Amino acid sequence: MKVTEELIDKILEQGENGSLDPTPYMDSLQYLIMEDDEVDLTEEDQAYLIFLGTICMESLKRTDLYKEIEDEEYLYDLEDANWDALEKADGELDAFISSISEDYPEMDLLDFVAFSILPVDDEDDEDDEPVMSSEDGQLLGFMRLKAMLDAILLPKV
Repeated sequence: MKVTEELIDKILEQGENGSLDPTPYMDSLQYLIMEDDEVDLTEEDQAYLIFLGTICMESLKRTDLYKEIEDEEYLYDLEDANWDALEKADGELDAFISSISEDYPEMDLLDFVAFSILPVDDEDDEDDEPVMSSEDGQLLGFMRLKAMLDAILLPKV
């Protein structure tokens, strides 16, 4: 079963209403808020990452795709691979997103994460409020969320 935009929207609404519990996923979600040598995440940043991660994990659970992430080292390797893909795209977010989107098993979920967290250069956007305290934090959050999705969705190599 695929994760659909409709399912994500339904779970997002539950999260916004406060009726979505992150507790069953906290062992996995801890990875999102681990300290980083280069990026300081505020408490609000951490809460936002837990919120997005919970929506992702719940989406996967409701489509029978969820599984526990047991190998923390594997998560680090997947995150490193994502950073490498960004570097290969010369730091261009659009090119990076295009390269990681090819054949991704759950595109709607990846799109949700990208649109929810990555910085957007939209001069027409009146609501210029960033979703996190820094663009570096947004990028780190995306890389970690994507690594979690990768660990669950992609075959382990």
